[in-house]
Amino acid sequence: MILQFIIDNIVCVVLVTLGVMAWTITIGARISSKKQGRYVSGIPAVGGILVIIGFLCSKIKWLALIGLLDFDLWYLISEMFSLLRYTRDYVPPEEYDGGKVVMYSNYKNGFEEFRYPSEYPGSCEVHYVRRYIIISKEGKYTLLRLENDIRIINRVECDTVEACIAQASKKAKFKKRMEK
Repeated sequence: MILQFIIDNIVCVVLVTLGVMAWTITIGARISSKKQGRYVSGIPAVGGILVIIGFLCSKIKWLALIGLLDFDLWYLISEMFSLLRYTRDYVPPEEYDGGKVVMYSNYKNGFEEFRYPSEYPGSCEVHYVRRYIIISKEGKYTLLRLENDIRIINRVECDTVEACIAQASKKAKFKKRMEK
């Protein structure tokens, strides 16, 4: 019976086998990362996708739901939706981080990346700057680098708005905050 299933569903068997191997490599990489104290890359989301496609090629299509157990697949989907959210026009509130918003920028495929030391020796965390906001507080200006609409990555104190703009990426197009 099992042999007949394999013969009838050879494409399914090959794809599911490759998917399980990709899952194993990814899980092994995570374990290795923890043990070695540095990041080791796996093959994220590929295992889940191969398992889904494999079972969709068989007669027992409902087994494709097993591929949804891949955590990296859900992470990939959530990241794609969050990137769609950043393409819309963004107008910050009148006050941000305790200061009055003077100028801001909208998302244009990311402006720059910031690298911070990670908890693992010899590795770093990468944060992508999605937006800039210039605020005025007590006669000084501050350039805020934001990873998303609310998470501030970095603050740069400046004397003028022009100095803040000079600290930002050249791709950033700033807009003035309109008074109501």
